[in-house]
Amino acid sequence: MSDRSSLQLYVYAVHEDEQDAVLRTIADEQLGLDWGDTEEPGPASLVLGSCYGAHEMPLGSSDRLAATLQEQAPTAVFKLWQDPHWSGADGHLVAHVPAVGTYETGCTAEGVPHASVAGLIKQLSAVPAGTSAQDWLAGAGDQVLGVSVFAALEPYEKSNR
Repeated sequence: MSDRSSLQLYVYAVHEDEQDAVLRTIADEQLGLDWGDTEEPGPASLVLGSCYGAHEMPLGSSDRLAATLQEQAPTAVFKLWQDPHWSGADGHLVAHVPAVGTYETGCTAEGVPHASVAGLIKQLSAVPAGTSAQDWLAGAGDQVLGVSVFAALEPYEKSNR
């Protein structure tokens, strides 16, 4: 069996000065609107809100791709994930909105985040008495569940449906 799984990337916004860097990254990773099913060297132009993917990416490609995008195109608003591995390992999701933050977690093949129940219980057990759910979600809970990143990402996703 292979140590590979599918990877998908959505870039929702990026400053025009950084679009070429995003396109180079997509080409370098051999992602495409056609999921790498053609011999094309990479897309000629960036289609915001579209899925760029590849079927067989080495495990860990999601980490490298997220780091490269953040370095080469710091204004990029994106969400990407690598599907779970056949062995049962979780997928890996990275959502990034500049000036808001980056959220990473395990995920399904559809990019739906997995929150670890054990981790959530541990976090909730450490919440000081009298802390409201709203206060928790604005603080430590935001790191666990990605509340602020997903809230900031939502308008981009809606406008590209």
